[in-house]
Amino acid sequence: MSRRKLHYVLRPSLPRRAIVWLPNFSNAAAIDRFRGQYDPLGNVMPPHLTLVFPFHSRLTLDQLAAHAQKAVRAWPCFPVELSGPWSAQSEWIGLATRVGRDALIEMHDRLYRGPLAEFLRTEFEFEPHITLGRARNSAEFEELSQRAAPIVRATYRDLLSAVSVIRLDCEGPGGWIRERDLSLLC
Repeated sequence: MSRRKLHYVLRPSLPRRAIVWLPNFSNAAAIDRFRGQYDPLGNVMPPHLTLVFPFHSRLTLDQLAAHAQKAVRAWPCFPVELSGPWSAQSEWIGLATRVGRDALIEMHDRLYRGPLAEFLRTEFEFEPHITLGRARNSAEFEELSQRAAPIVRATYRDLLSAVSVIRLDCEGPGGWIRERDLSLLC
């Protein structure tokens, strides 16, 4: 009796998406240089503020964009200002949000309602920021904090007029692609 050979059909992995704000600061060169050295995504993605953290889902781009557009469509454009240090777990360092913080938190909360509710990460409180770098240990964290001091002392301003759905781990520039921009009511 001969054995039948089993054939496995590999399904493509689910897309990994996020919703971010991609600011256009007039003085972003210092951020870019620092991130290029110390942020694992520094040479992969431009400076960004994550509103919905990366997740895998069967939601199509149109479904995700429709939900996100509904969450942000009646939102007026608003100024955002980042300045000062942000850190987490003595590992991550970044720029804290000074102006627009409450609006960003509310936007984050609205985006995580409905079909994205299951992806809300409850293990930490959302604090809007732009990551500058990641340290491997506490000694490196202290050094990184000192090196970031001139950058976090500066002020970075832009008007938030759109957020973007991005797809990660793809064959775009650096492993990500901007799939859809969602405009606020400006």
